[in-house]
Amino acid sequence: MKTLKAALADYLMGRLWVQCRTGIEAAVVPGSGGIVFLGDSLTHIGRWDLMFPDVATRNFGISGECSNHLLLRLGPIVNLRPAKLFLLIGSNDLARGRSIQQIGADVAGILDALAAALPGCKLHLQTVMPRARKFAGRVRALNALYAEIAAQRGLALIDLFPLFDDGTGKIRQEVTNDDLHLLGAGYAIWRDALAPYVLKD
Repeated sequence: MKTLKAALADYLMGRLWVQCRTGIEAAVVPGSGGIVFLGDSLTHIGRWDLMFPDVATRNFGISGECSNHLLLRLGPIVNLRPAKLFLLIGSNDLARGRSIQQIGADVAGILDALAAALPGCKLHLQTVMPRARKFAGRVRALNALYAEIAAQRGLALIDLFPLFDDGTGKIRQEVTNDDLHLLGAGYAIWRDALAPYVLKD
């Protein structure tokens, strides 16, 4: 049973998610295209417009969300009709104790739904970054499943994990101050990893 504190946190997050989702839905100009970044707080915080000033970036990140939440809000992305999409999700799922299989099924569902609705959109799946060391084994297992999901669908897999790994499965301390979210140095690394995929035709 949830504690009162946990129930209140879930209630407040639920309100935030509704605000963010309705804000995104209202903001989308149908058919305007661009490049979508889809995910949780790591994506949400990213200033993609500043990192890639020469392309039309669309930030569909919402802090705190899990993979199952993304399945509920693909409609605005479909309406947008982007040229490319970059998906990073799963870290919050692991923190909430969801199984690797559950997360993988959700991610496969997201990719399959988008592929069916947006045949002209190039989809990219990113591996989950390291966080605190206690998550290392599950992050690696999830990333191995992501590699299978991408290979089965012929999609590009962008492996972020080794770029942020301190060698023990923990996120490098110079790129974070909470073992999860990125500082500017971390976003610079991420930007450079994505640039060949974002900028090429």
